[in-house]
Amino acid sequence: MLVVDDEEIILEEALEALTDEGYECFGASDVEAAVEIVSTTAGIVLIVTDLKMPRKTGADLIKTVEAKWGQQIKFIVMSGHASPRVEGNGVDIAAYSFLKKPLDIDDLLDTVASVLKTRE
Repeated sequence: MLVVDDEEIILEEALEALTDEGYECFGASDVEAAVEIVSTTAGIVLIVTDLKMPRKTGADLIKTVEAKWGQQIKFIVMSGHASPRVEGNGVDIAAYSFLKKPLDIDDLLDTVASVLKTRE
């Protein structure tokens, strides 16, 4: 699993909680680093990504990953904004599981478990 967030505290909290639950996790602070990890690491089946990040957004990440790997990698989108949308990038963010920030760790763990279960 890969967690992508430019806010270090959120990235660390999410990684710690998921690792404590037994998930193998990687972290990235931007889209470029995330794509590099997906490209070089076997077994990434889920990406939890922030929407609003400097330079490229979580929607840009979804578009890039789905173009290269299709639908085999699932996404959970996080945002501090009430509605899960980013204008003008052609990605329907509402089609993905959504978590409101600040993150509730129990919601994160429940959503991750749910998305991974539907993948089986």
